Amino acid sequence: MNIAPVVNQPQTLFGAGPDATLGKDDFLRLLVAQLRNQDPLSPVKAEDFAAQLAQFSSLEQLQNINTNLQNNLEMDLLLNQALNNTLATTLIGNKIKAIGNSLNKSAGEDTEIHFRLASAAQKVTINITDANGVVVRTLELSGQTSGDHSLEWDGKDNSGNELSDGVYQFSVTAQDGSGNDVGALTFTTGVIDGIRYNNGAAMLILGDIEVNMSDVFEIGFNPGAAESQVRRESIGNGS
Repeated sequence: MNIAPVVNQPQTLFGAGPDATLGKDDFLRLLVAQLRNQDPLSPVKAEDFAAQLAQFSSLEQLQNINTNLQNNLEMDLLLNQALNNTLATTLIGNKIKAIGNSLNKSAGEDTEIHFRLASAAQKVTINITDANGVVVRTLELSGQTSGDHSLEWDGKDNSGNELSDGVYQFSVTAQDGSGNDVGALTFTTGVIDGIRYNNGAAMLILGDIEVNMSDVFEIGFNPGAAESQVRRESIGNGS
């Protein structure tokens, strides 16, 4: 007669999986099982039983506090999102500055480029790229102070040819007089034409550019007051 081998099976507590945590219901079942199976000749002492009940009560309170905190956090997130979405609708028609590096080129209009330098820079290089990441224009500035700066791009490439309308990107690199890199933060600017909601989050539409509400740096800003100097790119690159 063949006898099947006995295979050790992993034991679980009250049907819980290996990653399950011991909850208050499990704790109560343990306590009841302990009382039910105790030695009648040596029962659990009253003080031990009271201590276990106190532990159960503490566990229940902690779990209730954790549940309330989680519920409050979810409500705060929903409320914050609702407030942001409501605020977003009031921004239509306002000019904003947001963290980003997109440029919206339109025919017959100069395109503003905005950036911020962490410290003074002897040389600033601005590379403008098309949708394929190809550099179409390089602008250079010299002797720039720390803070906010802007210049205007005429929409032409390095050969002086007018580029097609659309969205372009730009990057800013800077060095001080000793050749050390200077930190630069780039901004996307434009007038809000509309709002689009993506998974409940408000996206601001600036022409063909979309900006996340959380990236907005300034609302209704005046370039003449906020920027240290606005210059045409023809002056900046010496052409």
